[in-house]
Parts: sequence; structure tokens; C-alpha cells
Amino acid sequence: MRKWLWLSLVVTNDFTMTCTPGAFSVPKGGQATLTVTVENLKGQVAKVQLKFESGTVGVDGSPLTQVVEGAGSAQFVISVKSGITDNKPFFYIYGRGMNSENRTSGMPQKDCRVQWSY
Repeated sequence: MRKWLWLSLVVTNDFTMTCTPGAFSVPKGGQATLTVTVENLKGQVAKVQLKFESGTVGVDGSPLTQVVEGAGSAQFVISVKSGITDNKPFFYIYGRGMNSENRTSGMPQKDCRVQWSY
């Protein structure tokens, strides 16, 4: 009698992403630096594309996009214009996994929503 053993292999494409500091204050007309750390790359994720996106007029990030090769970190400078009027400012840093050929199709996406005040 033959016995069959079926194995299934699940490959997880994943990574972790943290933004520090998690909460901070920037005065109107001022700037702050935010560090994004990428770790624990798994599966086909070889690098992570980071993108700044503001939900508030008058809040800018520089640079708008960066790529972290393997595990590592990148910095964004957050600028708040002096004429900002929104009393609940926010922005996101999105991280999108990329394979070794710079493709993002089917790769995971994470984000850091950063709480802050001015």
C-alpha cells in the first residue's frame, strides 16, 4: 500500500516598518526629521519603496519617495508652512515591497500614520 504525503509551501512576502519618533511636535514654519526603519524582509521582498503623502495642505515631506535596499532606514524632513490652518494635521509614510527586479505587483504594502501637533 502506498502512502502519499502532501506538502504545501507557503511563501510570505512581508517586511516590518517603523517610524520614529511616533509622536512629535513641529512649530508652524518649522521642520522635523522622521526616520523610517525597514526590517524582517521575507520571501521575494528585496527592498522597500517609501513614499510620503500628506493629508493636510501646508505639510510637506522631502524627499517624496525613497528606496531602502534590504534592511535599513531612511529619513524624511517634514516641513510645516507658517500659514497652516488645519487643526488636525496628519500624513502617511507608505512602504511597498519590491522584488529584485523592482516590481511591486503582488507585494505587501504597509504604512505609518504619524500623529503630531504644531
